[in-house]
Amino acid sequence: MYPTLNLPFHRFLSLQVLMLLCWPAFVDGLLAQEVVANDSSMVVVDSIRVTGNRRTRESIVLRELAFAVGDTLERSTLPEVLETNRLRVLNLALFTSAKCYVARELPDGHLVLQLDLKESWYTYPVPLFELADRNFNVWWYEFDHTLRRVNYGINWYQLNLSGRGDRLRLNAKFGDTNRYEAVYTSPAATKSQNIGIQAGIRSSPAHEVAVVTNRNKLDFRRNPGNWQIERLQANIGITWRPGFFSSQSFVLEYHRNEVIDTIADFLNPDFFLNGKTLQRHTSFLYTVKTDHRDIRPYPLKGYYGQMEFRWNGLLPSDDLHLARLRGEWRQYLLLHPKVSLEMIGVARVSLPDKKPPYFNNQALGYGGDYVNGYEYFVADGLHYGLLKTAFHWKVLELNLNFGQLMPLKSYKGLPSKPSSHLTTTLVTPATHITQPTTPCRTACFGAMAWGWILWPTTIALPASNGASTTWGKAGSTFT
Repeated sequence: MYPTLNLPFHRFLSLQVLMLLCWPAFVDGLLAQEVVANDSSMVVVDSIRVTGNRRTRESIVLRELAFAVGDTLERSTLPEVLETNRLRVLNLALFTSAKCYVARELPDGHLVLQLDLKESWYTYPVPLFELADRNFNVWWYEFDHTLRRVNYGINWYQLNLSGRGDRLRLNAKFGDTNRYEAVYTSPAATKSQNIGIQAGIRSSPAHEVAVVTNRNKLDFRRNPGNWQIERLQANIGITWRPGFFSSQSFVLEYHRNEVIDTIADFLNPDFFLNGKTLQRHTSFLYTVKTDHRDIRPYPLKGYYGQMEFRWNGLLPSDDLHLARLRGEWRQYLLLHPKVSLEMIGVARVSLPDKKPPYFNNQALGYGGDYVNGYEYFVADGLHYGLLKTAFHWKVLELNLNFGQLMPLKSYKGLPSKPSSHLTTTLVTPATHITQPTTPCRTACFGAMAWGWILWPTTIALPASNGASTTWGKAGSTFT
């Protein structure tokens, strides 16, 4: 006797319709499995095994892979796919080495893939010994490499706190410029691993501060017995990484900067404008990035792009109201197994187009936006553009094995690839020299410098039409 199914007619009819709708997909799945089984050029990822991740969560590693269990891959491109994903895992900066290979091939074209990892050391108490000047050349030649212009302290890095790639950095620096800082970042704070958080606070009083730019060089005021400027900054934000290569961040900041009366009243009344000694403002920072570089610490091919929008002065009571848009593009071309080309373009525009405080008018020569060979000089202004190219070629490649001399297992063997490079620079900034009634724009550069590392040339700056300012002065010659 056969069992009967007592269903109302409308439910029975719905079940039949559902079966008819699902039948093509079911048949396609069977055919696809049969095609894979019969096609030796295709393989299926049966499983992925990860070893060596003692603290890092396996889900953090698997998220970086372009394939997952059940995916179908072409056998002919399998070595390239495995190498690309190995580099993706290394770009997490959590491991000193990674191997990605086929551990076992099962019948019917199924593969067991293996990831062997060596985790980095996660606690780094790094002694700090840095120059108080913008770069080494300025310290060595203009200040006679005196040790009085050296900052010292400690940087404490605690990496991968929870196994999600989060980081804590504590900084204590003393000398000409003191700095006390605590920063926490977590790139994968949620279960979905695409939302991160960041927060930080920093206090940096200094005995020395640049009070005016004279002929494209900074003039400083120094008093070892008294703080010349005190700065406080706090920020909190979130990051969103929807895919492998792109990310966005939204950050709120608070700034408080204060200088002594002598600077604001006599040396430079435009330091904060109108002789003010205190500047307070809130800021919103939005950043979008795309990163397709093969190896982030030393890329040979791929590209990197970043767009940053900063709005200073969210509240009407803020002392600074200035919006800035900055874009950066880096392109890397592998011309030969030992030669690569790097091209960098940077541009920034600011609004409103009027004189800002001297303290907030930094352009070229500060931070990472500098011109090779002109490290002694700066250019203040609202807008600028910068183009750089560099040829890199590998001198040799070796793997250093320290053996018993290295107590840390993760660092017993380190790859080393010394290289040399040739750099050319084309910089086209425009420094704005603005008075309340007569705006004046002066092009500060406009030539190409090239050489081994860099061979500097002489660039004469055009006259500034007699504009007298303390926040950007032209009419000088770079030598």
